[in-house]
Amino acid sequence: MEIQNILYEINNYSKDVNPLLKKYISESIFPEYKKNDKGHGLIHILEVIRRSFALNKNLNLGLDVNMIYTIAACHDLGKYINSDIHEKIAADIFIKDENMKLFFNEEQRIIIKEAIEDHRSSKKDHPRTKYGELISSADRNTRIEIVFIRSFFVAHERMPEMNIEEYLDYTYKRLSKRYGEEEPENMFLEDEDYRIFISEMRELLKHEEEFKNKYCEVNHIKSRNHKVYEEPGELDYDVNCD
Repeated sequence: MEIQNILYEINNYSKDVNPLLKKYISESIFPEYKKNDKGHGLIHILEVIRRSFALNKNLNLGLDVNMIYTIAACHDLGKYINSDIHEKIAADIFIKDENMKLFFNEEQRIIIKEAIEDHRSSKKDHPRTKYGELISSADRNTRIEIVFIRSFFVAHERMPEMNIEEYLDYTYKRLSKRYGEEEPENMFLEDEDYRIFISEMRELLKHEEEFKNKYCEVNHIKSRNHKVYEEPGELDYDVNCD
């Protein structure tokens, strides 16, 4: 994991973010991600922050940096409570946070809340604002290794008793559908990084056994006869919240 590179980019991108806001988020928001599964922990949040700023820059969106930082930092809060409606839970946590009133006016807070709610937008409901488009797009993976690592940690939470061989079959079919050309995932704001990723993923998905071998390699899976819970996955996929 290239955590230091992610942090370096975030520091460069967010140099104009209110330092008091960053301090509050670091001390009060980031520690909450210890409660989520590792696939939706702090590393994921930091990557979404990085991608949000990268898209804003690469596509010349000119969006407010304080709002970008906050939306990305808060978008997966409370996922451990209920994964199916976590976007609504996260939005509710944000809007009830009295401290955020110190940094944003009422109009900005509503936009932030709606963007958090819209980050899981389906093909039937487009995000209401450009901020919603940004967070939904930044939440998409842009590295095959990260897709594999995050999905395996989610599997630890949701299907720990599944046999690895069976799980690989399931994952291959699921990701083939998600990243296939027939029904591509929502991506409202594409940049070159995403286009390269989706091209590489689609090419890998043409070769099932190569896909499965790479999945096992990335997650350090020693035996396909094990169950999911018996394989710890990428132990370095973690970062200190402090």
